[in-house]
Amino acid sequence: MASYFCTRRSIFFNVALFFLIVIVWTLSYMQPVLRSFFKEEHVFYGKVSYASIPSLFGNTDIPFLDKTFFQINGDTEATFVLYASQEMLDDMSDWFSFAARDAENVPLEIYAVRINESKFIVKSLATTDYILPWDTVSEYQLYYSLLGLGIDAICFICMVVFLVLGIKSKR
Repeated sequence: MASYFCTRRSIFFNVALFFLIVIVWTLSYMQPVLRSFFKEEHVFYGKVSYASIPSLFGNTDIPFLDKTFFQINGDTEATFVLYASQEMLDDMSDWFSFAARDAENVPLEIYAVRINESKFIVKSLATTDYILPWDTVSEYQLYYSLLGLGIDAICFICMVVFLVLGIKSKR
């Protein structure tokens, strides 16, 4: 039994499984943004009532891992997700910060896409002072979506190669 795990065949299958796990993991993180490209945009007005940044991957500047969740007007049934780079968040901190004490007093105009019953992907965010433009956010999301899909395509090709090697391997 122990000798089976030392064969080339099992190594090829394990490497193929690794690539499959990478594909599933990256697609699961990209899935909300990918879905948002094909849905209709809605506009919302309100004030932030709740905001959070996941602490596990917060401030890493890794696309799709850094995201800000927030709710407006006390509505717990609708959560907005802002995917933005650290540079965009730093620029935004000059005119609005989710962590500021007066964040709930700043009126927002939010352009977002509904991806399920209670989750919206933010495409643009504006206050009376400044705007995080649609093209900046969408370019960021599109660029890293295409990059992620390219990585997934490479992983898929590698997975298929290792599956074929595992099937063809005699040992």
